[in-house]
Amino acid sequence: MAYAAVSAAVGTVLLVSPKEPQVQAYPVYIYTEAPTPPPSSPPSPVALPVPEGYQRVAGPGGLVTTIPIGWTVTRSTGPGAMQATDPDDPTRYIRYGGSPASTTDLVASHVDYEATYAKAHPGFERRSLGTTTYHNVRAVDWEFEHPTTIGRRHAHSMYWRVDGTEYFLYASSTVDRWPDTKPIYDTMVDNTTP
Repeated sequence: MAYAAVSAAVGTVLLVSPKEPQVQAYPVYIYTEAPTPPPSSPPSPVALPVPEGYQRVAGPGGLVTTIPIGWTVTRSTGPGAMQATDPDDPTRYIRYGGSPASTTDLVASHVDYEATYAKAHPGFERRSLGTTTYHNVRAVDWEFEHPTTIGRRHAHSMYWRVDGTEYFLYASSTVDRWPDTKPIYDTMVDNTTP
């Protein structure tokens, strides 16, 4: 009888406990695997240790990623977007976040957006725009360049949807700084959930 009462109490505590990981002020967050999700949802990845020189941050929509230590974080334009800017080079920044997904197909919405963006930025040049798989869901990978008043810019971004939220990662710098910026983008891609 006592065993049944203790089991019921433990079961009740587990049922009312928060289901999402809590963001803490520690350098590493541990995420545990949930039971096997239905096919429409990606599995919950286990976070890797935070790479040296980076910190883990939470973004809009429940996104968690890594950014360089010391970069200035501010709200960005657009729904559910944050920006981290290099304090030594304000022309170099990354963006990340999530917001409610459009009802338009993921790929179609970004193909349309690229056409609008290209018209607004004369000299726009697509490097790539296609689909990939990210955490077992379809994603759009988009890379491009365009001229600006401070020189030609390079940008790389990825967009994916999970449970009605569209998430994104984005990195941008002048072309001459892109070799230093690409590893930051790659580190974000390797260390982002969901």
